[in-house]
Amino acid sequence: MASLGKLSGIKRVMVTGASGKLGAPLCEALFEEDYEVIGVDNRVPTGIDGVEEVKADVGDREAIEELVSRSDAVIHLASCKEDRDAFIDISARGTFNILDAAMRTKKPKRVILASGDCVNGIYFYNNPVPINEQMSMRAYPGYYALSKVLEETMFTQYYIQAGVPTVVSRMSWIQAEDDILSHLTVAGEDFGVPIWSELMDSEQKAKYTCGDDSDSAVALAHPDGSPMLRHIVALEDCVQSYLLMLKTAGIEGETYHIAMNDPFNYFDAAAYVAERLDIDVLELTDPVGKDFCVDVTKARYQLGFQPMHDIFSLIDSAVEFRQSGRQRRERSGIKG
Repeated sequence: MASLGKLSGIKRVMVTGASGKLGAPLCEALFEEDYEVIGVDNRVPTGIDGVEEVKADVGDREAIEELVSRSDAVIHLASCKEDRDAFIDISARGTFNILDAAMRTKKPKRVILASGDCVNGIYFYNNPVPINEQMSMRAYPGYYALSKVLEETMFTQYYIQAGVPTVVSRMSWIQAEDDILSHLTVAGEDFGVPIWSELMDSEQKAKYTCGDDSDSAVALAHPDGSPMLRHIVALEDCVQSYLLMLKTAGIEGETYHIAMNDPFNYFDAAAYVAERLDIDVLELTDPVGKDFCVDVTKARYQLGFQPMHDIFSLIDSAVEFRQSGRQRRERSGIKG
């Protein structure tokens, strides 16, 4: 690992999208690390003791400028997802308001963007080699991926043009609680792509979508019968990466891919889920999806990022969560 030094002077951190799947656990972790936390959300409060709750729209220039002016760092998680009507207000105007306020107040020492590997066209486009930060952005279809290309471009240009101390976190698909079991089993919620029922034949649909208790773990295959490979990331590892991005000096203007060390193989994952849940394995063919691998070398080398989870420990953690009877955390926004 190459240590770039520790960034000092950050005491108060503003988090937009603070009640989301990543936002609330991140606010908790920041508070536990003795940061003062301003949790900004326009939907529901985080409900976390010690966090200053602020209901505000990132599209509100005056509100955002006031918040940025008293923040040593800003973590911008708020997202439009696939909401066409929210695209301009949240993604374009909201990101502009944060960056412009940071430029004019010169208060934040670090402004971090939550982006994603969607800007690299994962799953939809061929990526024959591991995806790294130097590759050109080519978003897959949809408002969410487009929003992240726009936001990353704004962050980069505010760093180049005005010296705003930006950092971009380009995360893979975040898995929390028992999300991975919801994705890998046909009886789980429709969670991400593909949608299992859309890949089933009529007999399979009759068995798995008619309200009975049948369940199977999905071994996803390409048309040639080979297993699909996919990269994801555990929530805990995402939180770790943001704490490192706040503490590491000399990384202004940089982008980091955040993911597990290796992609997972759907056949291996399905076999392990089937064993842990005592269910069968169902092989489904995906005519669309492309394999992809994300290179996390830069984050490991410059930040000291050390992913704690591989696919098997993530499945173990999800099983333990279900067995514990704990309730899912309420999440604002769209699931996924």
